[in-house]
Amino acid sequence: MVVAIVGTALAVSFATGKLKISSFANVVSTISIFIPLAYLVFIYSSKKTEKHEKKKVLCLLPPFICNAVTLLIWTQTISILAIFYEEKVNRVIFGVEIPAASFQTIPAIFAVCFGSLLTMLWTKLGKKQPFGTTKMGFGTILWGLGAMIIALLYIIYPGDAKVNAWWIVLFYAVLMVAEGFTCPIGYSITAVAAPKAFVTQMMTVWSMSQSVGAALNMILVNFYKEGSEVPFFIGIGAVVAILGAVVFAFSKKLAEGMGMEREA
Repeated sequence: MVVAIVGTALAVSFATGKLKISSFANVVSTISIFIPLAYLVFIYSSKKTEKHEKKKVLCLLPPFICNAVTLLIWTQTISILAIFYEEKVNRVIFGVEIPAASFQTIPAIFAVCFGSLLTMLWTKLGKKQPFGTTKMGFGTILWGLGAMIIALLYIIYPGDAKVNAWWIVLFYAVLMVAEGFTCPIGYSITAVAAPKAFVTQMMTVWSMSQSVGAALNMILVNFYKEGSEVPFFIGIGAVVAILGAVVFAFSKKLAEGMGMEREA
């Protein structure tokens, strides 16, 4: 009944123009950002969370933010960049014109290739491999560089000049190497850092970092205007790369704070 009432109220608001889709999306996006953060505060302040576990929760927050901003860049590839592929890219490869939507299959191929290579590398290194937080920091830097590649393309190919499709292949290669460092490690470090009383909830909170990234994208899209692509993508890429660099620099302290073994 509640869902029906809310749905009816929203439908009437949209129909009468009292509520705009953009405003509604911004409100939902803002709520999506604060829900997991509020839950982290709840877990941290809970009496069930022991003193040494509180430190682990705090140390997990920087990687959580990193994962959120990497998802921000990923959602850019299926929103703003979808138009970029259609209008700005010369989609002829080996004499064949590729549909714009086909570019979305490139990351899937790279994900399998780079994921397999990195898995073999970590298996080979064993306990000598980097800390999970080190992987997260380095991968986040690569995500930031990916956004800067798009800004670079607008500089190299101004106006109506068409971008060589191989640049998009390079762009996705960088992103998928980055994903190979950040995506698999998230649940691993969360399992290590989670308080015993909130293991399942912490996994859920980590999953919600993806919705945080998508929500950030929805909000930032409001600041995107045609002709402002260079500062837009440089700004996003720089912030993401800096966050990654900070986590990378303090990765050992963060890992030790979470009680993480080197192979975590």
